[in-house]
Amino acid sequence: MTQCPQEERIALQDLMTDYCYAVDALDDVEALLDLFTEDAVLDFSDIGLPAMHGRDAHRAFYTGVFADMSHHTHYISNFRLVSYDAGKAVMRSYVQGLGRSKDGNEVLVHVRYRMDCVKQAGEWKCQTYYIYAGMPMPGSLAEIHGER
Repeated sequence: MTQCPQEERIALQDLMTDYCYAVDALDDVEALLDLFTEDAVLDFSDIGLPAMHGRDAHRAFYTGVFADMSHHTHYISNFRLVSYDAGKAVMRSYVQGLGRSKDGNEVLVHVRYRMDCVKQAGEWKCQTYYIYAGMPMPGSLAEIHGER
């Protein structure tokens, strides 16, 4: 792995943090989508949700999530830069995600994120985003978001 400059590592970690803030705000799908490349793949199949290809699929998914949920909060830790080579990088972290749906259902997940990133026009973007189960998934996750 090429040595990663400190400012690049911080920018990559900020990308993951910005994702958490955007998904927790539950109010601006376009700002959230701007963190990804136009051709990004979001693969949530390991936790029983869909793998999504393309901006339209991502928009539909997050629009539904934002409509379903009254509260979200995500805590990331154990950030690790897995690989770095100038314009490409892979990062991982552990995540604890909590949410409450508008119908009162609650969800708590312990997962791991993996973001494969590319630098475009001087800015890091996520090109492939995976969520992996860290602990068995709760039934409430499928109840809230299973029909997407």
